[in-house]
Amino acid sequence: MTNAIDTPHDQLPPPTAPVPPGPPTVSVPPTPTGPQRQRTGWHIAAIIVGCLMLVPAVGMVAGGTALTVATSVADDGYFDATFDRVESSGVAVASVDLWDEAAQDEDWPWVLDWLDLDIRIRADGAATTDDVFIGIARTDDVEAYLADASFDEVTDFVDRRPVYTRHDGAADAVVPAPVDQTFWTEQVAGPGEQQLDWVARNGNWSVVVMNADGAPGVAADVTIGVHSDAVLPIGIVLIVLGGIGTIVSVGLIVIGARGRRTA
Repeated sequence: MTNAIDTPHDQLPPPTAPVPPGPPTVSVPPTPTGPQRQRTGWHIAAIIVGCLMLVPAVGMVAGGTALTVATSVADDGYFDATFDRVESSGVAVASVDLWDEAAQDEDWPWVLDWLDLDIRIRADGAATTDDVFIGIARTDDVEAYLADASFDEVTDFVDRRPVYTRHDGAADAVVPAPVDQTFWTEQVAGPGEQQLDWVARNGNWSVVVMNADGAPGVAADVTIGVHSDAVLPIGIVLIVLGGIGTIVSVGLIVIGARGRRTA
């Protein structure tokens, strides 16, 4: 007969509190190891070349755009420059040898023909007489015409202000009225604003502003405009070449930055 053994109450183990379940375990998949990229010296060189090409390419696009826009908004396609009043106590204000040293260059005739320059000169008389004269002729003819008279030659412009070289002639020297001379290639004369248009050509040319009667004391407000049929094509070419250069530059930079794929 089996006898039950009584266990004292104070010898029983204490009750255990239930342990709350922890957060579920999330398994992180291993990071796949794909092909890596490596930059070689050629890739660094591509980045450098691309950066060096990008700046002038963008500049060409900007310059071509500026030329194209300027041509479209210019007055009849002329780029005008208005200068401070030209004046002389002599009989004329002259600009001698318009092309200066350029005319001596053997390539200049070809360049001038390609540029197809049109010159526009506007003058508004501001002296004692309002009848102003503008004339263009061969330099030899102009120098012979003004040889004994006093006049001022414009040699430069500083901030739109003419810089003169004075030519002193005889005190009592006078010149016949310029409107009566036959050597002028182009000439205009009259009261108020006068406009002379001239198709530029190779050679030594000079332009004069005078009183229509040849009297001393010349003053006029002058605006000079230049038109060239080559400006618009130049602008378009700059835009195209600049665009191509920009694409190539960006491509080199991207290729260099991506590097070469390795296993």
